[in-house]
Amino acid sequence: MFRGDDAELDNLMWRALASARDLGHPRVGSEHLLLALTLSGSRVADVLAWHGGTGAAIKEAVCAAAPSGAGVTADSVLLAVLGIDLDRLLNIPGGASLDHPAVREPVFPLGLRKARRQCDGIRPPLGVDAQAVYEASLRLALARREHRHRCEHLALTLVTLDPGVQWVLNEISVDSQTLRADLAIEFPSPEQNPLVRAERQLGHRFRYQDIVRRYQRVTGRRPADSSALAGFIAG
Repeated sequence: MFRGDDAELDNLMWRALASARDLGHPRVGSEHLLLALTLSGSRVADVLAWHGGTGAAIKEAVCAAAPSGAGVTADSVLLAVLGIDLDRLLNIPGGASLDHPAVREPVFPLGLRKARRQCDGIRPPLGVDAQAVYEASLRLALARREHRHRCEHLALTLVTLDPGVQWVLNEISVDSQTLRADLAIEFPSPEQNPLVRAERQLGHRFRYQDIVRRYQRVTGRRPADSSALAGFIAG
């Protein structure tokens, strides 16, 4: 039986909000979730640190992306390759106003609705990218047939789906591919009976595609490198 969010994940969401507030940032983005992971004292934090993703390094990159946020910064870098100046095009000083109401995809009662309810009326608000990656991590936990939604599920989705987090990792010279591989080793799909394992492996592609589609629909962004997500589900 699925039991919802682990207590440490709840703490992490509040830690991300507190980090954004303390830094004076106008929204909680996916980069603040990554920063909160480094402060969690968990095995995820250890893996990030092994690769150079320390709290100090990530905090510096998070601040460099403010006030627009890492997602908008990643968009700007991508468009600059095409000769498009995003800031000039939109004529706005920061990307906070680029946030839009999240598309209302059906979600599980214990999932994103809970996060939205917890953060309702609190400033800074939870950004669309943070909402989308939270929901994706919840669906990853369910697709792996796990009993709890935990910090490692958030880490696995952040490093595979979110372009803003990819920008942060590039900024601090972290090899994303190696990081994803080590996270997969450290947090494999749980050992289960042969019937459940077979069902998970047979359905992993459909579930992976569903997670990616929902993320794209909510954020309007192409995932950073989503192919590894299928392996995280199948085990």
